[in-house]
Amino acid sequence: MFIKPARKSHDAFTLVEAVVAMGVFSISGLALAAIFLFSIHSFAAIANYSTLEQANRTAMDKLTTEIRQARAVVAVSTNSITVIDGDGISITYHFNPQNRQFIRNASDGSRKVLLENCNLLNFKLYQRNPVNGTYDIYPAATNNWQATVKVVQLSWKTSRTLLHGRINSENVQTARVVIRKRPDPI
Repeated sequence: MFIKPARKSHDAFTLVEAVVAMGVFSISGLALAAIFLFSIHSFAAIANYSTLEQANRTAMDKLTTEIRQARAVVAVSTNSITVIDGDGISITYHFNPQNRQFIRNASDGSRKVLLENCNLLNFKLYQRNPVNGTYDIYPAATNNWQATVKVVQLSWKTSRTLLHGRINSENVQTARVVIRKRPDPI
Protein backbone atom coordinates (compact mmCIF):
# COMPACT_ATOMS: atom_id res chain seq x y z
CA MET A 1 0.00 0.00 0.00
CA PHE A 2 1.29 3.28 -1.03
CA ILE A 3 0.44 6.32 1.11
CA LYS A 4 0.44 9.59 -0.57
CA PRO A 5 2.26 12.24 1.41
CA ALA A 6 0.01 14.89 2.96
CA ARG A 7 0.05 18.19 1.24
CA LYS A 8 1.71 20.95 3.28
CA SER A 9 -0.63 23.79 4.14
CA HIS A 10 0.67 27.28 3.71
CA ASP A 11 0.14 29.66 6.64
CA ALA A 12 -0.21 32.75 4.46
CA PHE A 13 -3.24 35.00 3.81
CA THR A 14 -4.85 35.16 0.48
CA LEU A 15 -5.11 38.50 -1.28
CA VAL A 16 -8.84 38.74 -0.51
CA GLU A 17 -8.26 38.11 3.21
CA ALA A 18 -5.53 40.75 3.32
CA VAL A 19 -7.72 43.37 1.61
CA VAL A 20 -10.67 42.64 3.92
CA ALA A 21 -8.42 42.85 7.01
CA MET A 22 -6.94 46.18 5.84
CA GLY A 23 -10.44 47.56 5.25
CA VAL A 24 -11.67 46.53 8.70
CA PHE A 25 -8.60 47.99 10.42
CA SER A 26 -8.81 51.20 8.35
CA ILE A 27 -12.46 51.75 9.30
CA SER A 28 -11.70 50.99 12.95
CA GLY A 29 -8.73 53.38 12.90
CA LEU A 30 -10.80 56.16 11.33
CA ALA A 31 -13.55 55.65 13.92
CA LEU A 32 -11.03 55.88 16.78
CA ALA A 33 -9.44 58.97 15.25
CA ALA A 34 -12.86 60.63 14.92
CA ILE A 35 -13.69 59.85 18.55
CA PHE A 36 -10.31 61.23 19.64
CA LEU A 37 -10.79 64.48 17.70
CA PHE A 38 -14.35 64.87 18.99
CA SER A 39 -13.08 64.36 22.56
CA ILE A 40 -10.38 67.01 22.12
CA HIS A 41 -12.92 69.44 20.64
CA SER A 42 -15.38 68.79 23.48
CA PHE A 43 -12.70 69.22 26.14
CA ALA A 44 -11.62 72.55 24.60
CA ALA A 45 -15.25 73.74 24.50
CA ILE A 46 -15.83 72.79 28.14
CA ALA A 47 -12.59 74.49 29.22
CA ASN A 48 -13.56 77.58 27.21
CA TYR A 49 -17.01 77.72 28.82
CA SER A 50 -15.55 77.14 32.28
CA THR A 51 -13.11 80.03 31.89
CA LEU A 52 -15.91 82.28 30.67
CA GLU A 53 -18.19 81.23 33.54
CA GLN A 54 -15.50 81.91 36.15
CA ALA A 55 -14.85 85.43 34.79
CA ASN A 56 -18.61 86.15 34.76
CA ARG A 57 -19.07 84.89 38.30
CA THR A 58 -16.20 87.01 39.61
CA ALA A 59 -17.51 90.15 37.89
CA MET A 60 -21.07 89.52 39.09
CA ASP A 61 -19.92 89.03 42.69
CA LYS A 62 -17.92 92.29 42.65
CA LEU A 63 -20.70 94.27 40.99
CA THR A 64 -23.57 93.02 43.16
CA THR A 65 -21.58 93.56 46.36
CA GLU A 66 -20.83 97.17 45.47
CA ILE A 67 -24.35 97.96 44.25
CA ARG A 68 -25.90 96.47 47.41
CA GLN A 69 -23.66 98.70 49.52
CA ALA A 70 -24.24 101.85 47.42
CA ARG A 71 -25.71 104.96 49.00
CA ALA A 72 -27.16 106.24 45.74
CA VAL A 73 -27.37 105.78 42.02
CA VAL A 74 -26.44 109.12 40.45
CA ALA A 75 -26.32 108.39 36.72
CA VAL A 76 -27.46 105.62 34.41
CA SER A 77 -27.59 104.84 30.72
CA THR A 78 -28.06 101.62 28.80
CA ASN A 79 -24.33 100.81 28.98
CA SER A 80 -23.20 102.46 32.22
CA ILE A 81 -24.19 103.21 35.77
CA THR A 82 -22.61 105.44 38.41
CA VAL A 83 -23.12 104.81 42.12
CA ILE A 84 -21.82 106.41 45.30
CA ASP A 85 -20.46 103.75 47.63
CA GLY A 86 -20.51 103.71 51.44
CA ASP A 87 -17.27 105.69 51.62
CA GLY A 88 -18.55 108.42 49.30
CA ILE A 89 -16.48 107.25 46.32
CA SER A 90 -18.12 107.53 42.92
CA ILE A 91 -17.90 104.27 40.99
CA THR A 92 -18.82 104.03 37.31
CA TYR A 93 -19.40 100.72 35.57
CA HIS A 94 -19.11 101.16 31.83
CA PHE A 95 -19.32 98.90 28.78
CA ASN A 96 -16.88 99.67 25.95
CA PRO A 97 -18.31 97.94 22.85
CA GLN A 98 -15.23 98.61 20.70
CA ASN A 99 -12.90 96.72 23.06
CA ARG A 100 -15.65 94.38 24.30
CA GLN A 101 -14.74 95.27 27.90
CA PHE A 102 -16.80 95.88 31.02
CA ILE A 103 -14.82 98.42 33.07
CA ARG A 104 -15.00 99.72 36.64
CA ASN A 105 -13.72 103.27 37.20
CA ALA A 106 -13.66 104.86 40.64
CA SER A 107 -13.17 108.50 41.62
CA ASP A 108 -10.20 107.45 43.78
CA GLY A 109 -8.28 106.74 40.55
CA SER A 110 -8.64 102.97 40.49
CA ARG A 111 -9.60 101.29 37.23
CA LYS A 112 -10.26 97.63 36.62
CA VAL A 113 -11.47 95.62 33.65
CA LEU A 114 -14.14 93.35 35.13
CA LEU A 115 -14.87 91.41 31.93
CA GLU A 116 -13.25 90.80 28.60
CA ASN A 117 -15.23 89.46 25.63
CA CYS A 118 -18.39 91.29 26.66
CA ASN A 119 -20.91 91.69 23.84
CA LEU A 120 -23.82 93.35 25.59
CA LEU A 121 -24.48 95.22 28.83
CA ASN A 122 -27.75 96.70 30.00
CA PHE A 123 -28.86 98.45 33.21
CA LYS A 124 -32.44 99.19 34.29
CA LEU A 125 -33.65 100.92 37.44
CA TYR A 126 -36.67 100.05 39.57
CA GLN A 127 -38.30 101.19 42.77
CA ARG A 128 -39.82 98.98 45.45
CA ASN A 129 -43.32 99.84 46.56
CA PRO A 130 -45.08 98.16 49.47
CA VAL A 131 -48.27 96.45 48.33
CA ASN A 132 -50.31 94.55 50.95
CA GLY A 133 -47.28 94.04 53.19
CA THR A 134 -44.94 92.84 50.43
CA TYR A 135 -42.65 94.73 48.10
CA ASP A 136 -43.15 94.70 44.36
CA ILE A 137 -40.83 96.33 41.88
CA TYR A 138 -41.90 98.98 39.41
CA PRO A 139 -39.92 101.09 36.96
CA ALA A 140 -38.26 104.01 38.75
CA ALA A 141 -40.15 107.28 38.62
CA THR A 142 -39.20 109.42 35.65
CA ASN A 143 -39.09 112.63 37.69
CA ASN A 144 -36.47 112.58 40.44
CA TRP A 145 -35.64 108.91 39.82
CA GLN A 146 -32.46 109.19 41.96
CA ALA A 147 -34.69 109.48 45.04
CA THR A 148 -36.83 106.45 44.23
CA VAL A 149 -34.43 103.91 42.73
CA LYS A 150 -34.01 100.91 45.00
CA VAL A 151 -33.38 98.01 42.57
CA VAL A 152 -30.83 97.77 39.77
CA GLN A 153 -31.32 95.13 37.10
CA LEU A 154 -28.27 94.26 35.07
CA SER A 155 -27.78 91.93 32.15
CA TRP A 156 -24.75 91.09 30.10
CA LYS A 157 -23.64 88.60 27.52
CA THR A 158 -20.11 87.38 26.99
CA SER A 159 -18.73 85.08 24.34
CA ARG A 160 -15.38 83.59 23.57
CA THR A 161 -14.15 81.87 20.42
CA LEU A 162 -11.28 79.38 20.06
CA LEU A 163 -9.69 77.54 17.15
CA HIS A 164 -10.52 80.15 14.52
CA GLY A 165 -14.23 80.21 15.29
CA ARG A 166 -14.72 76.48 15.57
CA ILE A 167 -15.41 76.58 19.31
CA ASN A 168 -17.74 79.30 20.56
CA SER A 169 -18.99 79.63 24.13
CA GLU A 170 -21.58 82.14 25.32
CA ASN A 171 -22.71 83.10 28.78
CA VAL A 172 -25.58 85.38 29.80
CA GLN A 173 -25.81 86.85 33.28
CA THR A 174 -28.86 88.65 34.71
CA ALA A 175 -29.45 89.89 38.24
CA ARG A 176 -31.68 92.21 40.19
CA VAL A 177 -29.80 93.84 43.03
CA VAL A 178 -31.54 95.62 45.91
CA ILE A 179 -29.65 98.63 47.23
CA ARG A 180 -29.49 98.03 50.98
CA LYS A 181 -27.94 101.30 52.18
CA ARG A 182 -30.75 103.39 50.72
CA PRO A 183 -33.95 103.61 52.77
CA ASP A 184 -37.12 102.15 51.28
CA PRO A 185 -39.34 104.69 49.51
CA ILE A 186 -42.43 105.83 51.36
